[in-house]
Amino acid sequence: MENKEKLLTNQNLMGIFGTNRSGSSWLGSILNTHPQVAYRFEPFHRLKEYPAFCEARELLESEQLTESDLAKVYKILLPAHPKIDRPPFFPKIHEMTWGKTWLRPAGLQFKSLGYLFKKLYSPRNTPPLVFKEVTMEPMMQNLLARTTMKVVYLVRHPCGVVASTVEGQRAGVMPIGRHTVLDKLLIKHDPVLAERLTTQWDKLGALDKETLLWRLDVEQGIAAAKSHPNALIVIYENLCQRPEELTRQVFEHFKLDLTAQTLSFLENLSREPPPRGWREIGINSYFSVVRNPAAMKNKWKQQMSAVDQQRVLGWVADSEAFQYCANLGRWD
Repeated sequence: MENKEKLLTNQNLMGIFGTNRSGSSWLGSILNTHPQVAYRFEPFHRLKEYPAFCEARELLESEQLTESDLAKVYKILLPAHPKIDRPPFFPKIHEMTWGKTWLRPAGLQFKSLGYLFKKLYSPRNTPPLVFKEVTMEPMMQNLLARTTMKVVYLVRHPCGVVASTVEGQRAGVMPIGRHTVLDKLLIKHDPVLAERLTTQWDKLGALDKETLLWRLDVEQGIAAAKSHPNALIVIYENLCQRPEELTRQVFEHFKLDLTAQTLSFLENLSREPPPRGWREIGINSYFSVVRNPAAMKNKWKQQMSAVDQQRVLGWVADSEAFQYCANLGRWD
């Protein structure tokens, strides 16, 4: 039963990790529906120009990381900032939310309004805080190895990730920078595969490179999370098919109650078409989280040709991580 009066006051820090286009923003928004949770969207990517966030990331990836360091990171992440407070916004116990949707775009454009955004919308106490990041599996691995922080690792079918990513790159809204360092990443992660590809680098297209990036990211993530008690692996397709059941599992993992506000969000998403219940002012529709999960589950099957699907699967078929996730998600 929902308990809105009892505000959690412990400085819990929790994380959602995944590859690009894995559905992690959607899962983050589901967590953000909880009236007691503060949510931070990709803070170490989006605020990397701030020394405090650079230091926090270095700390979370350091071999010297200890449990007590999490309080320092929590303190850095807690203040509101328009770059890492992502709409849609929901009523909260710990902060004011009126006007937040409309002030955020202006706060991104003007420094003075960004400062006002921080003053108005930073939590008034110390709520549980969830941050979401992508392509930071080494950070997740380090957190699991050296702290008791709980994390969720979200994995989506490689064809879904690649189809969506390549679509975004063609539209100019997704980066391609990791393509230039793919060879170095593979040499570090899987030197045998890197050696096998030595003569093929010039022939690899965007689809091939994104598939190989999916492989190396997910292999690292699954290796870290598969047997760790503080990690929960969630398959995107299962979340789409059974959103309430999987959301309940995530909330239980983070020791949060499933609230009426969250259930309402999920119910509205499942309508056909989803209602305009939550505004995402300033968000490109490509990045929207207000979508019908049933329609998104296998969208890639209409986006990607059979030839390209087989090409993607050819790059990952021998991966134990792919096989493990395929069994969990019943990928066909």
